[in-house]
Amino acid sequence: MKKFLKPFSILLSFMFVILTLARPVQAASGARYELPFEVNAQSYLLVSLDTGEVIFEKNSRERYIPASLTKLLTAYTVYQYVEDLDGTMISAPRYVYDELYGLNGSTADIRQGETLSARQLLYALLLPSSNEAANILADYVGNGSIPNFCMMMNNEARKLGCVNTNFTNAHGLFTDNHYTCAWDMYLIAKACYETPGFMDIATTTTYQLPANSQHTSPYYIQSTISMQNRSSPYYRSYVKGMKTGSLDEIGHNFVTVCQQDGQSYILVVIGAAKSESDLSPAFTSAARIMDYFFENYSLRSANRLEYPITEIELKYSSDADRLLLYPDTRVMAVLPNDVDESSFQKVYNLPKSVGAPIKNGDVIGTVDYYLAGQKVGTSQLVSHDDMDRNIVLFLVGKFQEAYQSLYFRVVLCVSGLMAAGYVTYVYVQRKKHDKMRKVHRDRR
Repeated sequence: MKKFLKPFSILLSFMFVILTLARPVQAASGARYELPFEVNAQSYLLVSLDTGEVIFEKNSRERYIPASLTKLLTAYTVYQYVEDLDGTMISAPRYVYDELYGLNGSTADIRQGETLSARQLLYALLLPSSNEAANILADYVGNGSIPNFCMMMNNEARKLGCVNTNFTNAHGLFTDNHYTCAWDMYLIAKACYETPGFMDIATTTTYQLPANSQHTSPYYIQSTISMQNRSSPYYRSYVKGMKTGSLDEIGHNFVTVCQQDGQSYILVVIGAAKSESDLSPAFTSAARIMDYFFENYSLRSANRLEYPITEIELKYSSDADRLLLYPDTRVMAVLPNDVDESSFQKVYNLPKSVGAPIKNGDVIGTVDYYLAGQKVGTSQLVSHDDMDRNIVLFLVGKFQEAYQSLYFRVVLCVSGLMAAGYVTYVYVQRKKHDKMRKVHRDRR
């Protein structure tokens, strides 16, 4: 009976491990997890800025109309070509308004002939989503040619790794062959996030533009991101700026940075369908995704630096015969709140043994961490101890190693054969010599 129960218990244990590892569901698309509900969006993408993990995803590589999400790349391109945002003063030429006339698009009321700094124009571009600010900046950076600026934009997108993006204008109003995808918008948003000064503008809710030749007094412009407005029903404290976009051809779009408990994420929502009861459905979808995420998931460590995670045979030391190994870097991953680091698979890359002397901090090998079959990180494995060499054990060990080696055995065998041959040769020669001496005596 015991012979039957032992393999059966091993099988049950193996099945339990497999089920535990399978709990974080990896979506077929490459996202680590799947949402348990439908989202009002044609496409969405949530990526951790801390680890680069794709958390949730839907149609993230499919092409869609970006609307005013276009202005993120417009702003990023301006940052690449204008060094002094405050000292660069730009006037609004008349022709940039021609294509905007009668379209009733978003505006910051920047009038023909006004002069503003590049930074002030970026505030107008990103907060109220000013279409005229987009064209004014494009004309200036494009050296008087908006089409030239569009080529510069697309070139910057290619540098960022975007392969499903082509912009034919700087503002995002509908034109043919103007498209992007959620993944490309994540790449653009991440580049913006990492650009010094960008988030200072993107997270601002209200900004004052100065009085000038066309405005007798200063006036305020407002951000379109009502999720940052405490008085809004859409308000969420974790939303940190970025950009909205809306067109009848696509619906409501939104890209934002979400930060909570020291964790940072970029969320892209494209194509949320509007209704009479919800004119900003991308906010509703964003809130639904992120509320669920922060309630059920968190960024945690796959390892602990203060504890050894494996050991290896130690040779030539009288202090110990096993060496404890510790990870040297913390590997972080987004995990369901009811799953801990024991759910990770560890694949070790180590030699069978190591010889003293060993110093604290010596790198012995590496360990790869996997979750649900997906690699999430690697740590080097190091010693936290100094292990001195015992010279006697070292010499004995080297002799044993030499004795057990094939080369040593071949040499020993050949040497034995040569010795045997030599003894045989000496024996034969002596016999011949003795025989000759006997013959010589007989002749006498």
